[in-house]
Amino acid sequence: MSGLWLRASGMVTALGYNAPASLAALRAGVSGVRTRLWADEEGGEPYACAQVSLPQRWAGVALLADLLSPAVLECLQAMEGVSLTDIPLLVGVSEPDRPGRPGRLEQELLGAVADRLEARLHPDSAVFPFGQAGAAQAIALGQALIQAGRADHILVAGVDSYLHRDTLSRYDQQRRLLCTGNSNGFLPGEAASAVLLSRSAGDDARTLRIVGLGQSMEHATIDSTEPLLGQGLTQAVRTALAAAGMSLSEIAFRLTDLSGEHYKFKEAMFIPMRLDRGERSTPLALWHPIEYLGEIGAAILPCLLSWADHAIRWGYAPGPRALCHVGSDHGHRAALVLQHG
Repeated sequence: MSGLWLRASGMVTALGYNAPASLAALRAGVSGVRTRLWADEEGGEPYACAQVSLPQRWAGVALLADLLSPAVLECLQAMEGVSLTDIPLLVGVSEPDRPGRPGRLEQELLGAVADRLEARLHPDSAVFPFGQAGAAQAIALGQALIQAGRADHILVAGVDSYLHRDTLSRYDQQRRLLCTGNSNGFLPGEAASAVLLSRSAGDDARTLRIVGLGQSMEHATIDSTEPLLGQGLTQAVRTALAAAGMSLSEIAFRLTDLSGEHYKFKEAMFIPMRLDRGERSTPLALWHPIEYLGEIGAAILPCLLSWADHAIRWGYAPGPRALCHVGSDHGHRAALVLQHG
C-alpha cells in the first residue's frame, strides 16, 4: 500500500474522556477496571468491568453514539478546515450475532453521531460489523477512496460495549469472562476510539505512517474444535510485512488485542516463531492495552494506532516501527505495519 498518515486521534475510555488522558494513563499503567453491579452466575461476585463514567447513561445505539461522538469531534478539532461532511466516517462495530447488541445498529449509528455533532455525513461513510477487525476493513476501503480521489482524509473509528446483561450472561455461560472460578477469561469493557488518516503527512515530521495492511481468515476460531495453528493471523502479518517491504526482525514492538484468554496468547506466539528469523539486539516487545481498558471489541484497532503514535511522539517506544494485529471471534484477522516518518 502507498501509505496513510495518522494526523489525529480521539478516544473515550474508562481511563479518560479524550486521547491525551487515556494514552497518558496507558503509559503509566493505570487500570480503568472496577467492580460493578452485575454478579457472575457461579459465585455471585460482581464482575470486574471497565465502564466509562458518563454524566447521563442511555442504552443501545444512543450509548454507542454518546461514546463515539466526542472521539470523532476530537479528531476533527485537531485538523483545521475539515468537517464531518468532507471526510468519510468509517466505523467498526460488533458482529450482528453478539448477544445484547443494539438492534438496527448499522442503520442508526452514523445518523445518531451526525445529529450529535450537528453535521451532514459524507456519502461514503459506512459501518463495518466485524468486531475487532472492522476498523481494518474500514482502513482498506478508506485507502481505496483516497486513491480514487474521493477524499483526502478518512476518519476510521470503532465503538463497542460489552456491558449489557445479555452479553455478560452469554459469555459467562461460555466460561469466557474472568470471574469466580475462571482464570481463562477477559474483563468486559467499553470504549470509542478514532483516528484521522490522510494521504500526506502535513507539516508534522513526527507523523506515524501505515505502510502495510494484511487480512486473512482463521478457521480454528475460539469456538471451533479444530487445532489452533495460527495460520490466519500468520498470513495477515506476512501480507502486511510484504506490503511494507520489511521483515519481522525490523519491527521494534507489537500492539495487540490480547485480552486475557489463553486462545489469543497461543495464537500470538506463532508470529515470532514463524516469521522472526533475523538477529535481534532486544526482544520483540508486546503491548496489550486491554488489561487496562477491558475488552473493547471493535474499538481496539484505532486505540492501538493511537497508542503507537503517542509512544513514538513522546519517546517511550522501543523503536520507530511497530506491528498491530487483531482478530475477531468469527475468524477475521488483520495486521498493520507502522513506521515513524
